[in-house]
Amino acid sequence: MTQEMKRCERLGIDPKWPKQKSIAALLNPNIDGYEEWVRSNILEYITRNDANRSPENIPNRNNVTFSDFDMLSCPKIYSILARVFDYQDWGCHIAYWLRYYQVSQLQNVFWHHRFNSLLTERANRSLKMFNMESAAHMLAVMAMIGWKEEAIYQGYLTHAALNRDYQLALQYREEHRRAQAFILRLFADWVGDCHHQWPAYAYDEPIYETLLVHWRTPNPEDLVPCLLAACDRHTYSSGKETLKKFFDFNTENYLQRVPVEILFLFRLRQWEGLENPILDHPLMAAPFDQLPPVQAVPPLDDLMQGVLKRAREDWPMYDEELSLETLKAAAK
Repeated sequence: MTQEMKRCERLGIDPKWPKQKSIAALLNPNIDGYEEWVRSNILEYITRNDANRSPENIPNRNNVTFSDFDMLSCPKIYSILARVFDYQDWGCHIAYWLRYYQVSQLQNVFWHHRFNSLLTERANRSLKMFNMESAAHMLAVMAMIGWKEEAIYQGYLTHAALNRDYQLALQYREEHRRAQAFILRLFADWVGDCHHQWPAYAYDEPIYETLLVHWRTPNPEDLVPCLLAACDRHTYSSGKETLKKFFDFNTENYLQRVPVEILFLFRLRQWEGLENPILDHPLMAAPFDQLPPVQAVPPLDDLMQGVLKRAREDWPMYDEELSLETLKAAAK
């Protein structure tokens, strides 16, 4: 253990690591107006007034399972985490938007499967729009707020999507999202019965490789050196992206000061009945110095219930294709 922990060399804190206020200042000020527009689109889908707006000239008789509201739920969750001090009960607000994200991913993964089944042979094309980066983030956030069963489903759904090659190609192959791959590999190690063969970049970070081997160690203090090194890495992996330079935690997800990967590991250890260490690092400043209270899973609101109602009416096999058993089989 000691020898392997030496692989986790400390980088120190990146002097360019952005401050909390500067991150919050970059948030989209028009997100409320955007929310209104997305909700109107969801309502069109529910009431079947979307017949003339089918994307990519796909006949509406194929009943595309509308999922664009993930472009609302993810920014909402990122915004709450970036402005966490503005919320008295930030976990409750996140829980609400996670329900929107969950339904959007049911729609998203189902339509990838349907689209590829319906059109690949005759059109020589396939759909690859699954966002692996946000999927890993939302898996970690579900675990952070204590949603065990929901996190399990999200983890298998994500691995099924990756193994079916639904992911955005550029994001997956060129942007080298090592922290996100670590989160998903940690999930796979935890459940033990799913796997994905990642590109080489996912295996080249010694800090993550060491944590993947030792995250279940009974003595939490044994993990401190490597976890502090992971915190340092987080600060150096935060920044504004360009066309050629990418950061795991960037100005698109606003997670530069949110230790999602650390708190994900902490929650998994807690679920395993293991204690967690206390980390003296600015990334782990309150309220992220400890796991947040477990949040109740709120019921789906009328819009989300309407989305699922239409999808099930259009596609009788909807629930079967999205069952945990089906996803587990694809995630192996």
